[in-house]
Order: sequence, then C-alpha cells, then structure tokens
Amino acid sequence: MGSNERRRLMESGIPIEMQGPMVVASSEGVTELQPGIDRDKLDAEMHAKEHEESEWWKGATVPITLAVELPFLLMIPDGDISLEHDVASVSASVRGNYMEVSDGQIFFDCHANVVHIGPSNELVRRSDAPPRAARAESPIFRAMKTVVLFRTEAMEDALLAFRNLESLTPEDRSGIRRANRATQYLDSLARAHLPFLNNLIAAYRSTSLDPFAFQVSEWDVPIWFADNGEDLVRIPLMPYWDKLMHPGMNRSTHFTVTMDNLVSQLKTDVQPGMMELLDALSLQFRGRYDDAVRSAVTAIEVVLESQLQRLLRKNGYNNSQVQHRLEETRNDFEARLTDYERLSGTRVPGPILSCLPYINGIRLKEELGRVRHLRHKIVHEGLRVDVHSCGAMRRAIETMTWLFKWLSWEEGEAKENSKNFVFYAAMRGMQIYPFEYQQSGVVVKPIHQGDDEMRFANNEYAIQYYSAIEKDNCDLELFASMSFAYLDIEATDGPPTSGRDTVVRERFCITSDSQRAIVFCLRFDGLATVEGINAVALAALAHERRNGPGFGCLCIVHHQQRFPLALRETETAIPVDVCRIAEECGITLVTTTDLYFLIRGLHENAWNGNAIRRLLFLPGRQGDIPPEYHAVGTCRRFFPRLSVISINLDDGETISIGEILAIRTRYRYHESKIESLEVEHEAVNTATGPCRLGVKATLEKHDVRIEQAVFVRRPAADVPSGNGQEASQPDVVDWQI
Repeated sequence: MGSNERRRLMESGIPIEMQGPMVVASSEGVTELQPGIDRDKLDAEMHAKEHEESEWWKGATVPITLAVELPFLLMIPDGDISLEHDVASVSASVRGNYMEVSDGQIFFDCHANVVHIGPSNELVRRSDAPPRAARAESPIFRAMKTVVLFRTEAMEDALLAFRNLESLTPEDRSGIRRANRATQYLDSLARAHLPFLNNLIAAYRSTSLDPFAFQVSEWDVPIWFADNGEDLVRIPLMPYWDKLMHPGMNRSTHFTVTMDNLVSQLKTDVQPGMMELLDALSLQFRGRYDDAVRSAVTAIEVVLESQLQRLLRKNGYNNSQVQHRLEETRNDFEARLTDYERLSGTRVPGPILSCLPYINGIRLKEELGRVRHLRHKIVHEGLRVDVHSCGAMRRAIETMTWLFKWLSWEEGEAKENSKNFVFYAAMRGMQIYPFEYQQSGVVVKPIHQGDDEMRFANNEYAIQYYSAIEKDNCDLELFASMSFAYLDIEATDGPPTSGRDTVVRERFCITSDSQRAIVFCLRFDGLATVEGINAVALAALAHERRNGPGFGCLCIVHHQQRFPLALRETETAIPVDVCRIAEECGITLVTTTDLYFLIRGLHENAWNGNAIRRLLFLPGRQGDIPPEYHAVGTCRRFFPRLSVISINLDDGETISIGEILAIRTRYRYHESKIESLEVEHEAVNTATGPCRLGVKATLEKHDVRIEQAVFVRRPAADVPSGNGQEASQPDVVDWQI
C-alpha cells in the first residue's frame, strides 16, 4: 500500500458536501426537489429535522393492510392464516383472484401508476367499482398472481404524507422530509414481514412439492402496497426495480462499461473463478445468501488452484509434478494457501488500512476462515441464512472479493475494476429504520438518538489506535500499521510465516526518504527480555545475508501486555542489558506506549513529524523522550488547589518563563507554556539547578506521578521543521478518548 493510500487515514472524514439531494417519490416517479444544504444552514436544518422526527413518532397508529404479489402462484384456495416468526404472530390472507388497476395508457414494471388492487369481481362494472378504481380516466387491468395480505398497524401519517405530493416545492423542506420519512418507515415495515412470507412459502413447498415456488427476498418482491381503505401507497424496496420509463421525466443515462471495453473482454478468456465470484455477488444481491456463500468459497478455491499451477510452473515444476503436488493437497485447503504464500513471497492481506473505520483492521485470512466455516454449516448441516442477514452476507462476499483480487494479481495489478460497486450497492437499497418482533406483531422503531456527540471517522481511528494496545484488544500489527500511516511512512508486509514457524521473522519493511528498515513486533507479558532481542538480532542478520546491507532494524516492543496502558512501566520498560544489546547490534527499540504518546503529540501539539520518523531509524531505545525536548528534572509534588507542580531541577539545567514545558501523564504528554516561576516562594524569570521550583500547570492530581521526568522544548538546529501539513492540522484527530 502506497503512502498516498495510507495518507487517507489522516485525511478521511465525512464532509458536509456528502449530504445528498432530497428526493420524493410519487405516482409520477422519483423527483429531485432540493439540492444539498448549504453549510451555513445545515445546523438549523438538522435541529428542525430532529424536532420533526421526535414529534412524528408521537403520532397515532392505525390498522392497515400490507399487500404483496408473489412472483409465482400458490395453488391453494383463498383463506386466512396465522404466521409466526420469532416471538411475533401476524394475521394474513392468501388471495388468488386479485386484479391490479393502473391509470394511464402505459403499464410500468415498477407499478408507479397503480391506483387500486382488489378482488376481480369488484371490477365487473365501472359503476360498482371501488372509488379508487372508478376515478381512473384510462384504466388498465392486470390479473395478479397470488397476493398475500398482512393485517398490521402503522403510523397514520406514514400514509397521509403521500397525499398532495404534487404541491410540494423545493422550498418546503419540512414537507419533503415528511415524505422521505414516511417512505423509509413503510420500507422498513414491509421488509420486516419477509420472514412471515417465507414461512408461508416454506410450508406450502413442504406440503405441495411445488418446484415453481421459492424463498423470496426484496429482489423477488420489490413492490408492496399499504392500504388503509382510502389511501393506497406503493412501497418500493429496491431502487433498481424502481427506475421509470416515463415520457415526461428528465432522465440522465449512466453507463457502467464502455462498448470498447466490452469488445475487448469478448476477446479475453475469463479468469478461473471469476464467474463463480460474479455469481456470488449476484446471489448476494438477490438475497440468496446460502448459494452466495457457496459460490464465493468456490471462487477462492478455483483461483487458488489456478494460481498455484502458475507459480509451480514458474518455479520449475513440470506438468506431472504440478498435478502430483495439487493431488497431495486436494483436501487440504490450508496447505494450498500456505504453498501460495511461500511461492509468491506474500502473505494474505491484513490488517487492512481503510478510510472506513469498520473496515480498518480487517484480516482477510480470518474472514476466509469464517466464510469457509459458514459454507461448511450450509453444505453439511443444512443451515439456512436468514433473509435479514444482509449486512453479514455483504461483508462475507465483499471480503472474499478482495481476497480474490489479491490472489489473481498479475504484475501487482488486480484485473477486476470495481469502480461501479457503490453505484450497484445504491441500486440494491437498504433498510433505514430498525424494527422489532414483539408478541403484538411487528413494530418499527425510530433511529436511536443518543446524547453522545457525533462521532466522526477520525475520532473512531483514535479509539481503534488506542484500543490496539490495551490489554483486552491487543492488535500489535494493526497498531504498527496505523502508526506508520500516521507518520506517512511507506510500509510493506514481510515474508509469510506458518503456524509451525519457530523463527522470529520481520513483519514489515518500512521506507522513509532514503532510509529503510525491517520491523519486528514483539509481545511480552512482563518487560523486554534478552532472549527476545537476541532472536531479533539473529533474524536481522539473516535478512542482511539474504538481501544485502542497507536495512535498519526496528523492534516495536509491547511490554506488560496484560496491564492497562496507564499502569505500565515507562522508564524501566526495556532493561539496561536489552538496550545495550540493541545498540551494539544496531537495533531500534520503541515501546508501544512511547510510540502512542509520540503520535498523540504529533497531532495534539504539532510535534515535528520528521524528527519522530528519524527516531525509528536510530539504534538503541527511542521515543522515551519527546523529539525536540530536553529532560531538565523530575516532579516532586503537585498542589491541585493551586495547580502548581513542584519540580526538582537537575544540576546545571535551566528553565525560563516563555519556554514550553512537557510532562508525561497517564495517556499523553501535557504541554504548556511557562507563564510564571517561583524558587523558594520568590518569583523569577530563569531558574538554574540544582533547586526546587514551582510552575503553574492545568493538570489533575491523578495525571502527575512523583519522580516523573519533566521536559523543556528546545528544537535542535539540524532537525528540519515539519512538512506544513502536520503543523497546520494539530487537531485532525480527537484524541480525548
């Protein structure tokens, strides 16, 4: 991963401009009424939205009927039935004689101009037709397949909001929000009834053995209707099926591939496993999650075998030897994957760095293990994946897609172009409001509006970064990767290792300007040991013999890993004999706590990034003293009522008003400008040690530890200043964890 991609870790966020245009759906289609909100008006609009949302959920509920047409016939007589799912039970009716009435000379697949659905015998004479059907000026009739009706309750305004939509104007933001809220509410209500519908279909299939019936998802039943007796509201679940071909609509054309690319692909053989992968993606979109998992794992197995054949031939194996090796591992997938890593000299990606916090830290090998385990339960234990498991299934297919790309790289480039993925995902649609299954039935719930402040991506990174070295969530490799990203250091994976490998191997190779170093990540329950550093020294020597000189050696030490971060030792974290060996062998040692404090200082105090980067290439222990700082003494006592620190100033050291003072607290370096000094209760401008002096500081008592080192900022003349970006963005990340 290049430095430009890693820099996204620092630049990511959710800009105001991401707020999309407001749209409203009506019988005439989907109309864009309103562009994105100006930044200066956003706060007022957000407050108005929250107030409207709160008041809306206080409204009354009314009985309604949810109607959906199946894509096949249930060959059973009309009747009523009770359906159950979880703890909920709902009343439903099955009807085989329903007719759909559209108003207009064109029939739309999206049913946008439907004005009535009901029994066909009501429509024999226009004079006897229900009012909604009778009002149609140019009625078009269509016999429907089996229709299932659910009797439930809904917010009254969810249906009333669709009256007089034509009168809405772009300036009526409240009215547009009301229509969008109603659309999203009814969408969630309809989706919540899918399990009941599938229970009905499963019972029918079990008794009839009808091969034409199948489990359905939003893909199969994308259009539902809500009926309160007076209003009939169409509920589209999938935007893909809601595109209209209306002569009066302004339409923009979007092409996801050019004709030249299509012609070129026709002349190219499809890569092994690609069609299985595309099947998995399509099946996941269709809601056939069981089949999607099967296809995704098959795609990985196929491409892995193909790439193993290529690598074995590249390494001098003839066809007979290749087939013999593949036969040896026919039923051992893990052995094949290990072979691939060894022959390619690469390891399965992870932890992944991403601009999305919920992706940041993913390991594809672990994801593969979970998906293969799920495939096993589906194939061998008959597991049926619930229709509402779309989030977990989307993750499974997406991570297998990333793994497929990695396995199929040629000359470092992935063949597949996934630039249209976001567009396709938007066409799939998503549930907005959560719902619950209660004994009384289905209840759609408002989105939880907590009292917490809005959390942005950068804040999430700060939490992930800290958690990676805490005792309960230790992820040393993710911590190292994020550290290099924050410091804008290029990092690549080291060689792969197997579970039987007893040799310490480098985890990363880092590059900064003209300097290079291999990186080892060591964990200790206690302090760093001589045995651990000796193993690193031997591994570094072996690397030099393989690759030649020119590489430094950085060892990131995670000591006392079972202790909370605030209770770990600092000054004595790396024993003296370990430091001596490191210096003699040219090894850089930095503890995870020291590195964490340096990164915080980089962003909270705009410390010099070049100086921090340089520390990682210098032999011996580094990072225990902030860059451009000089130790001048130790804390003697803290007076919380006066907010004064008593300092023992070392012999020969000086400290003056106007200088920057830093003290290491439990989680960060506290940095402040010295406004006043007192020696023996006398105010002075400069103090020279040895002496005791008092300095004002905005600290809490628990932040100050006796004998803790005190530093004064004195930049070295030979260290260049930061690159501008660091100095201008001291608060890119909210580090108040």
